[in-house]
Amino acid sequence: MSMTVRRLHGLDAVFLYLETPSQHMHVTATMVLEPVANPDNGADDGQRATAVTETLLHRLGAEDAFRRRVVDAPLGIAHPAWIDAGHFDPREHARRLTLPAPGTMEQLAEAVGRIAAEPLDRRHPLWQLWTIDGLAGGRIGVALKVHHAMLDGVAGLGVLGRLFTSEPTFDSVTPARKSAEDLEEPTALGMAGWALLAALHAPASVAKTLLHTARAVGPLVRGAIERAAASVPTVLPFSAPRSLLNQALTPARVVAFGRVPLASVKEIKCAYGVTVNDVVLTACTRALGDYLRAHDQPPTRPIVASVPVSEHGGDDADSPSNRVSVMFVGLPVHLTSNDEIVAFIHAQAAGAKRIYASFGPMMLADWAELTPPALFAAAAGLYSWWQLADRLPPPHSVVISNVPGPPVPLFVGALRLVAAYPLGPVLEGAGVNISVVSYAGSIDIGLVACPRMVAEPFEITRGFEDSIATLLALVRARAA
Repeated sequence: MSMTVRRLHGLDAVFLYLETPSQHMHVTATMVLEPVANPDNGADDGQRATAVTETLLHRLGAEDAFRRRVVDAPLGIAHPAWIDAGHFDPREHARRLTLPAPGTMEQLAEAVGRIAAEPLDRRHPLWQLWTIDGLAGGRIGVALKVHHAMLDGVAGLGVLGRLFTSEPTFDSVTPARKSAEDLEEPTALGMAGWALLAALHAPASVAKTLLHTARAVGPLVRGAIERAAASVPTVLPFSAPRSLLNQALTPARVVAFGRVPLASVKEIKCAYGVTVNDVVLTACTRALGDYLRAHDQPPTRPIVASVPVSEHGGDDADSPSNRVSVMFVGLPVHLTSNDEIVAFIHAQAAGAKRIYASFGPMMLADWAELTPPALFAAAAGLYSWWQLADRLPPPHSVVISNVPGPPVPLFVGALRLVAAYPLGPVLEGAGVNISVVSYAGSIDIGLVACPRMVAEPFEITRGFEDSIATLLALVRARAA
């Protein structure tokens, strides 16, 4: 049987080009499961972990995107492609470890940090499933590591929805199965043919993208002038001040988790008349500002956050691909008044949305589609190898993403998903990634960082939790 060749979209390919020995471009969703009370279920931790592994591997093996591997175009004349992996066995992607007693969340975070520090092998489908037992209370940890070229946060939540069920099940476990298909590898001539065909479309796409960009410049300049007159600074890439957050990466990673009630965030949102994302950015601002002050770097002006914006919608909501753009928002870490921070963030986010709207949702994807593969990969490699992040202005200070997740509890077999912590990639020049997802009445916070910049990541996630508690107390005191 012959293989299907699926060329990567430009934005998917960019996540491959950005990867270097220090810049790992995978996401590591970390989940915590706990047993559901059942008199007939007398399994121990090891048996539960085995059942979880088999169930999830069986379901992941049914996902088309998880059975493909990546191949480069001949001579790099076009973006790489996905091809079906012959004799695919999902068990080859399974890993297992046991935490020593007492099995705390800090120990889980340390283990996931080590997992996140290892790149994925491009000779195989780009994912791993780690099952981690030994957590206190009989809980099981699961770390699903997936390359960002496969999917973004919204697409990842779509996969999550297919891995879990809305009710617990106590049936026998269906074991994972390997594919017995004998697939014929595409020939070099065939690969060159589709690559050349893709390259021939580039000139027309370049002209269209240049025209689109030129039309967006006028509104951008007018908006910048209007915002300057209103004392709201325009935030653009490479306008971030240098701080301890902005250094060249090492391959190591550290991880931290946090959690706040979604109802508290919504109460703060309503009291201030802002958005949930404004409240999340405010809490991040307080946490990062306090961290910088605690580590002898009192900030004097705003830092810059890259905020991904999902472009999924309608029929492509579950598409296993990247449909994302980005906004740049100033975070006033130099301020200490909660009211001033909320007002600043709200104005910044509104201005960032206007800039984003002037360029259009697909601008980033259009330019990514036209990226010369060899040139982009070489530039990313040299930037990392020469440690230019220590010498050049940082493109931004931190990445902060916020994705709405399922509002109801989910289950896998006889275990309930109690927390889901998203962990995105850490980028050169901005050594912290903070991702939050709402789930079953809570907001779960996942932070991943390079330890060269952040040695104590739980200081920041606890700062986020403290900021929400402080804001909630403030708005309730005023209401009273």
